[in-house]
Amino acid sequence: MSAKKVLLLMVLTLNLILFVSMSSLSTVEATSAYKTYTLDRNNELVETNEAYEAVEMIRTLSDGSTLDSAKDMFIDDEDYLYIADTGNQRVVILNPDLEVVFSFGEDVLIKPLGIYVVDDLIYVADYGLGLTNTDIGAIYVWQFDKEEDTLENAITLYHTYLTPESPILEAEEFLFRPTKIAVDRNHTMYIVNEGTTSGVLMVNENNRFIDYFASNSLNLTLMERLERILYQNNENVTLTKNIPTPVYNITLDGKGYYYTVTQNNQESDSGDNLKKINIGGDNYFDSDMFVYSDIVDAWCGDVENIYVVSSNGFIFEYDNEGHLLFSWGGKGIGNDKLGLFLSASAIAVDSNNNVYVLDDNKSRNSIQIFRETPFAEQVHNALDLYNNAKYVESIEVWQEVLRYNSMLDIAYRGIGLGYMMNQEYEKALEQFEICRDQEQYSEAFWEIRNLALIDNMDVIIYAIFFVIIAFNVIKLTNRKYHYLAFTADIKRTITKPKAMQEFLYMFHFLKNPMDACYGVKVEKRSSMTSAWLVLGFLFIFYILGLVYTGFAFNNVILEETILVKEALKILIPIIIFIIANYLMSSLMEGEGTFQSVFINTIGALMPILLIYPFVILISNVLTWNEAFIYHFGIFIMVAWSVILLYFNIKETHNYTVGQTFVNLFLSVVFMIIIIIVLLIVYLMVTQVVGFVSDVLKEVILRE
Repeated sequence: MSAKKVLLLMVLTLNLILFVSMSSLSTVEATSAYKTYTLDRNNELVETNEAYEAVEMIRTLSDGSTLDSAKDMFIDDEDYLYIADTGNQRVVILNPDLEVVFSFGEDVLIKPLGIYVVDDLIYVADYGLGLTNTDIGAIYVWQFDKEEDTLENAITLYHTYLTPESPILEAEEFLFRPTKIAVDRNHTMYIVNEGTTSGVLMVNENNRFIDYFASNSLNLTLMERLERILYQNNENVTLTKNIPTPVYNITLDGKGYYYTVTQNNQESDSGDNLKKINIGGDNYFDSDMFVYSDIVDAWCGDVENIYVVSSNGFIFEYDNEGHLLFSWGGKGIGNDKLGLFLSASAIAVDSNNNVYVLDDNKSRNSIQIFRETPFAEQVHNALDLYNNAKYVESIEVWQEVLRYNSMLDIAYRGIGLGYMMNQEYEKALEQFEICRDQEQYSEAFWEIRNLALIDNMDVIIYAIFFVIIAFNVIKLTNRKYHYLAFTADIKRTITKPKAMQEFLYMFHFLKNPMDACYGVKVEKRSSMTSAWLVLGFLFIFYILGLVYTGFAFNNVILEETILVKEALKILIPIIIFIIANYLMSSLMEGEGTFQSVFINTIGALMPILLIYPFVILISNVLTWNEAFIYHFGIFIMVAWSVILLYFNIKETHNYTVGQTFVNLFLSVVFMIIIIIVLLIVYLMVTQVVGFVSDVLKEVILRE
């Protein structure tokens, strides 16, 4: 091979290596430092397509200055960005190109923590020094004229609001230390004040205190409520003072709704930390919505969506009903990775749906910008149509969204509503079942059932008429010709075996429980085998209920159902109650044997065996409008069983009324004790098994 060919081969090889390296490098750079999540239909976080791409981190502003512990920001209708630069005691205004237009307030502000802009008026909540009771804050209002070029002409101090005027606040020795602010179009101010647990201060433009607004409720535990009932008049007992959690932040949209942020220390990531309330204080979000407890700010989007950020840098987007659409971002570790934060403090969104998030950590002091991806853009387009009741038009858009992520339940709900508007109820039913929207499923099913009844009403009437006539004809002719006499022989043949008689005797509990108990205890009319057979049928009907109960009334997800676990749900409580009742009855001089207690307790459950199959059947033809029929059936069988249990225990042990109630109460208490003991034993056995397993593994590995 000539030297020229060798040199050419080396150049090609080098180019190939460089190409592969650059491709790998670009792939790494294109990978986000965070993942995007949404909630699946089981209310669990699952990874989804990237909704927002981190595109920029601004640490140095265009004028060369830097932020210092900035706590709040706002974006107006023209995409001007206003920042409460807390550490620098100023307000910074950036134009849509993110260039500094003006910086002001250094000679007035002490500790600006909140900012809001309405009609070119810049409202700044200044906390003040806050060192003594005389150090109060203020609300400063500047007027901003965007047509002027100089700071002196463009920015004018318009008003200064000190402590709002009110006899109520004076009586409370109120200290005005504002931290956040929101302002409506009437220039009514909604001020979050440090330490105020009664809610947000509603103050008019004349600085007159109107009322407290959007206060959090006080949730007391059962023990705390009992303590207040028992010791409220006892001077020797000091009760812990419970006060509502103060509101941390507030924002509002253009449709009369207010969004409050509350920080709670709680174990789970669900609660009322984010509320959507009207002027009357009614919360439109479910208290069990998915939201972190350390959220610090919220922002209302253009399609009635809500953006929220937590102090750890997690960003959430919800629809107008509080359903989580996306979650992204997260906690950084001191590096400059885009999309991660050291300490997020505020969030805002411009007209192009770019998301801006402040990081107020001393080592970061930055603004990060996220750009929506085509996936998020499609979701927003569909939401816009959905919120404007353009359900038919939104079908194609939602279907496009599902091509990105087939787990987005709101897409199925939107498609289903579109089919409902098109009167394609069968298709709508399918979509609502996928997203487990039982309410809309019920509406679609009602339409299908209504149409079926209208189309087949004549057939139904003729069928009922025919059945009535046939029944009466057979009844009359059988009296004369006795052609159904053979059924009596069949009945005698079936019921002749002793085991069958013992099983059928269990149905006597439905008519006369006292006689049935006597027959079991004294006459031995039934057996343990019959009781176990009834218990087996109860379990079978329970499983059938899980599978065949109508979707509108069925909250069970079959894919996650474990048969053994469901069996234990039925068998363990019943068996433990029987054991607890027998042991407690032995201490209370009850006359029942373990066998009679077992059989008679199972006999008290016979109403479930009788009624529950019909409840399962009717659940498949009922809608939410007739839900009372379904729930009434459940109530009847449970109430009937409880009444039978009372009479069975009374008759089995020959108790008085009072003794029976005491026995039942103590049986339940002892039942709980047994369950606790079993759990403790289970945990101890698990730990011992784990310890032995670890020791064996260590020995094996060492060998």
